[in-house]
Amino acid sequence: MQYAVWLDGVILDVYTSEALYSIYKGDSVPVPLSIEVHHDWPEFYSKLKGRGDLFILSPYPKEVTENVIAKIGLDESYVYNENKTKPSKEPMEILFRKFSLDPLKLILIGSSPLDLLSVRFFDSRIKVACVKRKEDCSRYSPFLQTKNLNEMYNSLKRLNYIL
Repeated sequence: MQYAVWLDGVILDVYTSEALYSIYKGDSVPVPLSIEVHHDWPEFYSKLKGRGDLFILSPYPKEVTENVIAKIGLDESYVYNENKTKPSKEPMEILFRKFSLDPLKLILIGSSPLDLLSVRFFDSRIKVACVKRKEDCSRYSPFLQTKNLNEMYNSLKRLNYIL
C-alpha cells in the first residue's frame, strides 16, 4: 500500500482550514504554522513506517516544508505547495506525477474536509481516511473516520490496508 499524509492537521497540531479556504477564494492571508506534533503521531508513524510507501503533503512552500520536516525528524518523500494547495487538486496532481502512484493503492490520511476535497477533485477512486481533529469529515463520506491515529491504525490493519 501507499499512504499520503497531510502535514498540517494530521502530523502538526495546527488548524489551517480557514486560511487555506480564504486563499482558495483569492484572499491573501498567512497560513498558520506550528512545529508541535500531535501526541498520537509518533506512535502511528513508527508503526506505519516500513509497511508501505509513505508520502507527506504540505500546504507550505518548499523552504518552510523542508525546515518543518527536518525539525520534526521525518525522512519521507514529500510534496510542497508550488502554486495552489488544498482544496485544489494540484497537490494530488504533483504527488502522482512526481512519484507515479496508483490511485487504487493509495490511502490519503487527512483531518479536514479540504483534505478530502483535494482528493475528490483529483480522483474519486482514492481512499480517504480522516482523523477527527478540529473538524468532522463525515459529510464528505471518507472511507474511514476515526477519533485519533491509534484508532486509525487499528482500523486500517483490521481492514487489511496495513499488512
